[in-house]
Amino acid sequence: MKTDENGFTFLEMLLVLSIVAILTAVILPIGDRWITKQSEEEALYTFIATIHHAQAFAMANETYTAIRFRNSGKSYSLYAPSSVAYSTMDFPEGMRWVGGNRLSAIEFHPKGHIINPGTVILRTTTGDKRLTLQLQHGRVLVYDQ
Repeated sequence: MKTDENGFTFLEMLLVLSIVAILTAVILPIGDRWITKQSEEEALYTFIATIHHAQAFAMANETYTAIRFRNSGKSYSLYAPSSVAYSTMDFPEGMRWVGGNRLSAIEFHPKGHIINPGTVILRTTTGDKRLTLQLQHGRVLVYDQ
């Protein structure tokens, strides 16, 4: 009577597991940085969308609106009208507002014009992002610094 045994030897299994462990150790940090970069990019575009929303709200409701930075620049709130917080958003960990050219808040006139045009600087783990707000155009230009 002949028995036919199939399977892996212990040495083959150890070899495969060590290769998987090495690949995991190499890939995890790369994936972590990619996830951080993607969440910061998404937060940047959400912030730009909030700026456009504030402008549209100002024009539609003929009222002043403002976006003010809170919590040492780690979050921001949309005020509409200027004294009532309409919504608040947090930047992801490692991303925050660090200042800008005369801008501590982004404010819109009831006609939709930016009251104080200038530059907002957001610090991210991949570098500073400069958002330039242009007068009366409603345009937001993004520059990597």
